[in-house]
Amino acid sequence: MNTTTRIVAGTLLAGMLASGTAWGQAAAPAPAPAQGAAPAQPAPVVTEAARREARALGEKLGWEAQVRGIINTLRTAIIVNIAQANGKQPQELIGTVDDLLMPDFVSDAGTLQAMIVEAWAGAFTADELRNLRTFYNTPLGDKLLRTIPQLNNVINQAGQGWAQKVYQQSQQKHAEEFAKRGLKFAP
Repeated sequence: MNTTTRIVAGTLLAGMLASGTAWGQAAAPAPAPAQGAAPAQPAPVVTEAARREARALGEKLGWEAQVRGIINTLRTAIIVNIAQANGKQPQELIGTVDDLLMPDFVSDAGTLQAMIVEAWAGAFTADELRNLRTFYNTPLGDKLLRTIPQLNNVINQAGQGWAQKVYQQSQQKHAEEFAKRGLKFAP
């Protein structure tokens, strides 16, 4: 799963599972920019030309596959969530989730794709999107698209090693304080 997919899936999962805010509810307003910070540039006006260019860019970048990846990630999270809520093992609920819930996600995948297109069309002008697509059609752009998954794997492995090292060091450093508070470290 690439970085964009992870970010979108993580955002959706965080919204669905962690925040307690139901999908469809309005989120809290974004915080005001810090004093002294430069004001954000206004977003381009979304035009039909920008939407067309965003859809074309999405074909090049594989957004359809990303949406399928997001749905698969959500499937796993839903299975685990329902299993935990019902005191069952996740494998016991695979059939139920696949039969009852997943057809709704799959049939509405176009809505998520349209949201992605709209976000890109709102962040870039039609000319900028066209230029991005042109770049991704160059040898360097093509190499970037082919290389990102391998780079993400290297970065993820390095990050896991780093996290383990820091966690172990932190465990040693704070073992006495954890014991005083009657707490144990997770394995």
